Amino acid sequence: MGHWHIGNYMNCLKPITLRKLKFQASYLLKELKSNSTNSVKVANRFLQIPFFSNKTVSWIIDHVDSIQLKHAYQVIAIETGFKNWTELKHVVIENDCLYKSGCVGFVHAWFSDYLQAEIYFNKHGGYLISFWKDFVVCGKEYISGIGLSQYQEQWKSIGYNWVKPGDMKAFHFLKETALKNYLAQQ
Repeated sequence: MGHWHIGNYMNCLKPITLRKLKFQASYLLKELKSNSTNSVKVANRFLQIPFFSNKTVSWIIDHVDSIQLKHAYQVIAIETGFKNWTELKHVVIENDCLYKSGCVGFVHAWFSDYLQAEIYFNKHGGYLISFWKDFVVCGKEYISGIGLSQYQEQWKSIGYNWVKPGDMKAFHFLKETALKNYLAQQ
C-alpha cells in the first residue's frame, strides 16, 4: 500500500471500526429509500457528492432506486472530512488494525504520548504497538489475540516496537498480515 497524506483527518476522525462505518452507510441508504419524512433530510446529504452536485433533493428522491451503497460510502467519507471512501477506509484500517476490544485486558499500559510509552516499554519489555493516537505496551497474549504471535522472528527483528521498527522488511510483513487479519474480521 502506498503512503497516504492524511493531513488533518486524524484530528477530526474519532476511533471507529470499518464495520461500523459500513453499517452507517447501509443505514443511510436504508433511510433514504424508506420514503419517510427523514428521506428529504437524508437526500440532502447525498447532494454533497460531486456525482450528485448538479441534482436536487427532488431528483434524488425521484431516482432513489439509482442510488447505490457506494454513494452512501461517499457521503460518510465527505462528512468525516475525506475526499472519498478509499481514503477514509485506508485511514481507518491503518489505525484500527491492531485494536481488538476483546483483548484490552492484556494491555499492560496505555499512553497518549509516545515517549512515555517508550520509557515504559524499555523498562518493562513487551510489545509496543499503536492504534489511532494511542500507544500501548502489551504482552504476547494481546499479540496472539490479533493473530500475530506466530511471527516472533519478525517481532524480534523490529525490536518489538511497531512505532519505530528496527527492520522495515519485517515490519511491512507484520503490517500486511495485521491488515489482512483486520479485513477478514470486517
